[in-house]
Amino acid sequence: MSGPGASSETQSGSLGFLQDLDEGRDGQFNAMGRNLVNALFVVLRSAGMHDLNNDALIRPTQSMIDAVGAFLKVFHEEASIQLVDGTFFVNKRLLRLDFSTFQNARYLRRIFEFLGVNELTFTQSLDKTTLHGFLVAFLRVVRERQGTINDYPLGSIRLRKVDVVDEGLDDVAEEPRTQVMNIYASGLLMLRSFVNDLRLGKSPRHSRVKRLCLDLIDVEPRYHNLLLALLHLESYKGNLFCHMLNTAVLSIVFGQRLGLTRNQLVDLGMAAFHHDLGWALVGTLESDASGSGGSSSVLDLEGVQYSPRCTPEEMEDLRTKVAQALVRMGGFNESVINRMIVAYECQIPEDAAAIGLYYQDTGASFMTHVVRMASFYDELTTARSQRAALPPDQVMRRILDDGGRTFDPFLGKLFGNCIGAYPVGTLVELDTSEIGLVVNLPTNPVNFHRPQVKLLVDNAGRALGDRGAIVDLDETWRGGGKYLRTIERTLPASVFGLSVTRFFFG
Repeated sequence: MSGPGASSETQSGSLGFLQDLDEGRDGQFNAMGRNLVNALFVVLRSAGMHDLNNDALIRPTQSMIDAVGAFLKVFHEEASIQLVDGTFFVNKRLLRLDFSTFQNARYLRRIFEFLGVNELTFTQSLDKTTLHGFLVAFLRVVRERQGTINDYPLGSIRLRKVDVVDEGLDDVAEEPRTQVMNIYASGLLMLRSFVNDLRLGKSPRHSRVKRLCLDLIDVEPRYHNLLLALLHLESYKGNLFCHMLNTAVLSIVFGQRLGLTRNQLVDLGMAAFHHDLGWALVGTLESDASGSGGSSSVLDLEGVQYSPRCTPEEMEDLRTKVAQALVRMGGFNESVINRMIVAYECQIPEDAAAIGLYYQDTGASFMTHVVRMASFYDELTTARSQRAALPPDQVMRRILDDGGRTFDPFLGKLFGNCIGAYPVGTLVELDTSEIGLVVNLPTNPVNFHRPQVKLLVDNAGRALGDRGAIVDLDETWRGGGKYLRTIERTLPASVFGLSVTRFFFG
């Protein structure tokens, strides 16, 4: 799948994991919510292109009526679409958009903003008369600039501007910051103990790793920027247990943005935690044997770069040890087998594509591709003795420009769309001569090079301190397609004496 010679049959097989993302009632809710949003997009677009009496409106009108009716029948509650900080929610539950509906969501976001509303609710089943009246009002406001949408009778459709908590960096409550920091800090301590126990031949408390994985999954998406900021925690970055945690954080955030179910996120997160388990099993130092709790050198990313140094026989022995350790900790089931596969496939050197691992054209698994990108990102943003840490945007650019040599090109683009070409923690200079820090993911994944930025220095060179606004680089001038601000170049945060984690967490 990754290499240029991979067949289309192999590609579809390897990406089959993406085809059935939802299961159970949660999956049904998300599927019907997506159907609701897509139907709304289609009917509004069709109304804008054709006369309302044109036959081209018949099918979109019926699809909208059917989508609302089906939702109300199954869930017995109003169908409410909310726009919060550029993200859509249905009945206050995050709507996981698939890749094909990003553009639809982008269109609806602009419509909501133009109408001056952030919530549209269908209070009961739709009929053609009510929907026709709504479309008439919509066109009068959009085309003819006649008043506001609520100046017109809308029947069972309710549109309004609801006050929501501003989720900009300055207004994030202290409690979520503390919660995210506690999850990350306790995760570091637990994983350090986990790795040391494994090296000493003890039985690690594997249930605690799963609990950590669930805690990360339960972090609300609006606070993912806080989690991603902790990837830059200088005090621990470079240690094996920190690398395990950072890889899992990136994988889980990516998986959630992609729309994976909770069970799939657990599998992905656990595979990420264990992908470099071999590093903890290479060799046994005297300090380990003496029961001192492990050597810090062994927990360093430079201490055990075993792949280039091991002979094929040693590598095979190592893979056997990893498989035995995983079975010993988690039993033998499908989830453990998935972790074995990812751990095996992640032994490939970072400059080699994950192909040719098996007979015929079988390539690496979907989870391996995700975990390898996350691991690669964390490794290259970590300083080594022979090189400085690369800026986040440069590492993301290497993933995006890889061209299938190491990473699957399609998943690489998705990774860039979800995490952003300028990841959280990147210091940037804008074409307005302002300087700012990327503090949140792009609101529009299609424009993944246009994140949200906290302004630190104005265009006159004055430090803004707490007065600096958070600006969305996807914002354009009213009435025109030109962007208000664009990133001109990136700057090294260290040169400016800026600690990313201290900036976010004080």
